[in-house]
Amino acid sequence: MSVAIVGSGPSGCYVAQFLAKQCPRAAVTVFESLPTPYGLVRYGVASDHQGAKGVTKQFDRLFATPNVRFAGNVTIGRDLPFETLAEAFDVVVLATGLPNDRRLDVPQAPGARVIGAGDLLQALNSHPHVLLRRDAAGTDAALGRQIVIVGMGNVAIDVARLACKEGDGLIGSDINDTFRQEVLPATPLRVDVLARSSAAQAKCDVSMLRELLTLPNVETTVCGLETSDSGPIVEVLDEFANTAQSNVCRSDRFAPTKLNLHFGVALDRIDARNGQSIVHARTHCGTRVVEIKADTVVTAIGFTEGDDAGVTCPSASWSGARVYRVGWLNRGPKGTIPENRKEARRVADAIINDVVDGRVVAGRRGFSDVEPILRNRMVSFGDWQKIETFEVQSAPPDRCRRKISDIERMLDVATAR
Repeated sequence: MSVAIVGSGPSGCYVAQFLAKQCPRAAVTVFESLPTPYGLVRYGVASDHQGAKGVTKQFDRLFATPNVRFAGNVTIGRDLPFETLAEAFDVVVLATGLPNDRRLDVPQAPGARVIGAGDLLQALNSHPHVLLRRDAAGTDAALGRQIVIVGMGNVAIDVARLACKEGDGLIGSDINDTFRQEVLPATPLRVDVLARSSAAQAKCDVSMLRELLTLPNVETTVCGLETSDSGPIVEVLDEFANTAQSNVCRSDRFAPTKLNLHFGVALDRIDARNGQSIVHARTHCGTRVVEIKADTVVTAIGFTEGDDAGVTCPSASWSGARVYRVGWLNRGPKGTIPENRKEARRVADAIINDVVDGRVVAGRRGFSDVEPILRNRMVSFGDWQKIETFEVQSAPPDRCRRKISDIERMLDVATAR
């Protein structure tokens, strides 16, 4: 059985892993548009959370097996038409994720500075396409000393933590130091995080919230806690809110960051005044109006394919009896890497059941049919290992790697002999 997986993030790699284990004779090719594998893990997981990125070690072992191939620097729909791919392989699995930040659906005045959390985190992770987008759009200016974050999921917490962290908190990370210095030349004086939900219904992980609240330079205030609120998130908030003053490590150089968490508020609009964005929100019952000044508003309200979806984005035509979807592309931007693994197992099981029951008939030649088209551009797993070695060897003493953020430079390193 020949299998093509489009996307080398955790969902795609987990499907490849399960298929390789349950069907050792299957020939699996994982296609990736970038020269580097691992998608969300490499570019989406926050750069200071290296433990979560450790899952790539098991994927390294996967690509070292003879029946699983990495085909990087290949964009399906551009370098290889989807129809050609589907004709060559018995099974196609789409695992491309949702790459773009979902936009706010409230009025925004011209001049209001609003950026997406996904773009920000990926740029801090040295994603080459995002860095190019940001430079072209002129959105790489400093975030400023007053930041508003809309959303209270894990991505919002990532942004708040990375904004508030001082340099020693990033030791061992692979953060893009050049970009960080541009957008965060100093820790903010104030960070406001706005959640539509109650504290009891907040979507962030308890451990991530606790990590944010225990930063030594943060003073936390919580607004919107109700007496009826309960649960693990509320317990953490009760423990830290309004008590961090005595824990703050003050210095002459750095003032503490005032972290204000607002629950049960709905955004109304974003105005612009005197070079700042003015965020207008209200409580759901309308009894309290919130007006916050911000140098930058960061949206962390989910992800989508975006308005620029084109021939390289999965469309309705990318379908058929032998085509499967997995991960965020299939179920929306919900769930962590472990949840992606569970779904990947279900998809792998469905593929094997369809083959056993005769709904999918094996016999297509797979990669050998498309290799002539890709021969002069494909990055193999061995090529990727050259990039990885170069990044690790180029790292400053307090970083685990210095990622290459330019695709042409990646290709130069990958093809060096």
